[in-house]
Amino acid sequence: MTTTFIITAIIVILDQTLKIWTQNHLTLNQTLEIIPDFFQLNYIHNTGAGWGLFAGQRFFLIGVTFLVIFYLVYLIWKNRYHSPWTKLAYALLLGGAVGNLIDRLVRGYVVDMLQIRLFDFPIFNLADVALTLGVILLIIMVIWTEEGSDLI
Repeated sequence: MTTTFIITAIIVILDQTLKIWTQNHLTLNQTLEIIPDFFQLNYIHNTGAGWGLFAGQRFFLIGVTFLVIFYLVYLIWKNRYHSPWTKLAYALLLGGAVGNLIDRLVRGYVVDMLQIRLFDFPIFNLADVALTLGVILLIIMVIWTEEGSDLI
């Protein structure tokens, strides 16, 4: 369990560090091209979830996130003897949830800044990356491993 919480803490620290850097070095809606026509930083405030869902529903999103966090901590404890991949999936999910929760509690919105220009995709942050990778890893494990049926 300790490894899971260490990975979670690292994700949260990296996520919050990038968000603070973004707020200190870019102005709202400023774009900084990193790889031309592919990847840029684009500083925005997101009052909802991915793809603008639940925009302006701060307290609803905070409540749901707390429920998810409590459930993830339960799953981490319940599956503490499972594989390192299980621990990584939970750590990614928990780190992403906590990273965005901190924003909603402290700032009232989530700081997003990462934008892939190759296709039309919402602007996101490191917490979102962790959440996405955690979900993908969990889906793979549920489908293709013996311990998968115990994971959710």
